[in-house]
Amino acid sequence: MMSRQPLGSTGGNTRPRPSDEGEQSGISTEHVYQGSRDPTAPVGQECTVTVDGEPLDCRYDLLSASPSGFEWGYGGSGPATLAIAILAHAFDDDFATTHYQQFKREVIANLPEDRWTLRTSDLDAWRREVVSDA
Repeated sequence: MMSRQPLGSTGGNTRPRPSDEGEQSGISTEHVYQGSRDPTAPVGQECTVTVDGEPLDCRYDLLSASPSGFEWGYGGSGPATLAIAILAHAFDDDFATTHYQQFKREVIANLPEDRWTLRTSDLDAWRREVVSDA
């Protein structure tokens, strides 16, 4: 099995990694997922996640782990909710339910605390490694 560094890791990683800049790639078919944290917002509303500028669906039909919504930067129920929602949007429900825990550990738990951006190309690179390790 191939050794894999988290998508957001540093130091010699040639894989795409999340950007905290939020700039667009200019590719119209690529989705852009962005998260931001507002510590002054009411409890349960601190984290906002969008895809192409619209709110990302929590997909509680696939996983109802966190009633308070999305979180990132650690490995809990809020990050699990975010992981499955992103994977389901980018790929499909079956892939999401099979791989969300691994995606949570390798990507979501390592996202920057305040603001982050992931693109479809980042997710495709991660998926290629997951599928090649199977």
